[in-house]
Amino acid sequence: MADDGSFEGTAAWLRGQWSNPSDIFTILLLIGGDIVQAAIAQLSAGPVSGLTPVSFSFGWVVATTFHSENRLMPRPEVDCILINAKSGYVRTNYSWVLSRMLRDFDHWRPKLSDRVEKDKLDELREINKTSAKPRHVGEIRVALRVSVWECRSATGKGGGDLIYWVGLLVTAVQFGIAAIPWGLYGEWYTFFVTSAGTALAYTGGALPQWWDEKVGVRKLKYTETVKERKDVFLTEGNGAHDVVMILGCEGGMDLEALAASQRQLRSPWTTRVLSFILAVLWIALLISVAGWQQHTWYVLGVGMLGLIHNVIVAGTPREPQAFGIDLVYRDTIVEGKVMEVLRLVEESYPKAGAALIETFFPGKLFPREQMMWDYAERRADAWKEDDTRGERTAQVGAWPMPPLSSPLGKKDDRDIPEAGPYQYHTGPMTWKSDTQAALGAFDQPTDRIVKTNP
Repeated sequence: MADDGSFEGTAAWLRGQWSNPSDIFTILLLIGGDIVQAAIAQLSAGPVSGLTPVSFSFGWVVATTFHSENRLMPRPEVDCILINAKSGYVRTNYSWVLSRMLRDFDHWRPKLSDRVEKDKLDELREINKTSAKPRHVGEIRVALRVSVWECRSATGKGGGDLIYWVGLLVTAVQFGIAAIPWGLYGEWYTFFVTSAGTALAYTGGALPQWWDEKVGVRKLKYTETVKERKDVFLTEGNGAHDVVMILGCEGGMDLEALAASQRQLRSPWTTRVLSFILAVLWIALLISVAGWQQHTWYVLGVGMLGLIHNVIVAGTPREPQAFGIDLVYRDTIVEGKVMEVLRLVEESYPKAGAALIETFFPGKLFPREQMMWDYAERRADAWKEDDTRGERTAQVGAWPMPPLSSPLGKKDDRDIPEAGPYQYHTGPMTWKSDTQAALGAFDQPTDRIVKTNP
């Protein structure tokens, strides 16, 4: 507008708007509080206690409603369950950390796991070529993939990865941008807004309840007399392609407790009072900025940089170590049939395969399957009695597991004993591996009917 109130023209208006934007309020509030909440969830409980380097943006104003449900952490992003590998107890997961780990599993699992799956798929396709009733190549697939990981430590205190430390760099750049109008024009208001917003952001991220909700659970007892360990499965349930098996570590977090919905909060009323005070201060800061008209590009630049950083932090995949859970890859178990995968898991980790039965086969089992899992229970008990060294795996020294397909014929399950270990059978008979039997492959003569480690 000209001084006399007349319209100067579109070109003049655009030139004035781009030289000094007048309505920055809507731009600064482009992201909602859920983005900021996810960013804080990512970086809280990090290597530096109380430091959550989520940079200042005006999305924090909306984020002050976090505490309306008496919780700060966001809900799990992936619906998944956690299964105790010994008892088979299934627990619905309410932990944002565990759901984020499963969501980003393709990011942090090793390439070796892909090679194992590819090799098995090639094997299944080759067997299918010699089958009496070959299936279409598109129907040949790996039914289930169980990845086994050993937990070296589970302190809950995250490691300092790049996504954590870059927040401090972004904050420094924001202060640098805010200092420009102060140095050029003597206008210190942008620097004041940046300082106040950063102080409020870092204070909000330092609330102790973030730690309590994220990783504040009991630790497993591990002393000279008590050696408590918990092996668990993490999966999306029946129909899922991936199951992550975590062998519990010494004195680490109880992952079953981590998956629970309740946390023992140290001072919930303190958090409520501080959250209310922060909300009032954020609203006051927003009102102050909404009417600012001088050198608005600098305020906009500070806010947009923080906005971009918040979005990147909220969605970036991270390693489990960044959440204080240090895992080491051990094995990948794959097959063309889900039941065969569970049998192989049981073969190496007694009771673990049986723990997955109710999840993946909630209905009635076939007679041979029922006999096999009854035998597996006796096998696990015998292995536990003989396992004086406290081994984590039964790959050596345990009874052999029977195959899914009977070597004596489809309706003859006498090879599975009612007591004692499964025996090798020899003689001029024929056998089919479980994979070949599933695909209808031709019989192959051999002197060894049963393979215990296919």
